Amino acid sequence: MLPYAAAGFAGIYWTQVAQRVNARGWDGYLAVSEDDLFFLRAWLGFEELARTNDDVGEAVRDLWHDVRFWFRCSIGRELTDVESGRLTVLLAGLWDRLASSDPIDADLAQHIWAGAYSALREEQSDGAAA
Repeated sequence: MLPYAAAGFAGIYWTQVAQRVNARGWDGYLAVSEDDLFFLRAWLGFEELARTNDDVGEAVRDLWHDVRFWFRCSIGRELTDVESGRLTVLLAGLWDRLASSDPIDADLAQHIWAGAYSALREEQSDGAAA
């Protein structure tokens, strides 16, 4: 039952993230309300379970696959493996810190995340100029 619950929750969680991204753009990847944080904390619990359960791990991998797809859509171009990896690690870290017992300030998290977006846009501009 646990893998089915994880897959179902991944669908619910991703729908919420996608709605925020559609409404707020790049900023939508980060939780801002208490409701968002509730679902983020629950999601992080499934990610922790994925460390010891391969079936739950599949649901987690599927969600991160969707996140990387939306990264490409948000940026408007294909991302290199390095870019995608950096964004995944940064987002996972920000999610963890936003939901921790000693959370990062939400404005600071937004500033860090905006910096990642700006860096990607600059890389795109530099690549086009070369």
